[in-house]
Amino acid sequence: MVAVTYGVTNVPAARAAERALAEPRKSLFARFMDALVESRLQAVHREIARHAHLLPRTFDEQGNRLAKTDIA
Repeated sequence: MVAVTYGVTNVPAARAAERALAEPRKSLFARFMDALVESRLQAVHREIARHAHLLPRTFDEQGNRLAKTDIA
């Protein structure tokens, strides 16, 4: 007598359902634009941190944080 068992991962329908539930992958252009926006935001934060000493102290006192002090 032979007993054959199949796991859920071996069933083709389960794999198809898993792919259907996964989020669609972004296009190359969309990923490029997201990376470009992120890099420009990092550059802006670096520039603000570099010139933070020129900003008036009232920005910090009123809770308007423009510059982060923990930027590497």
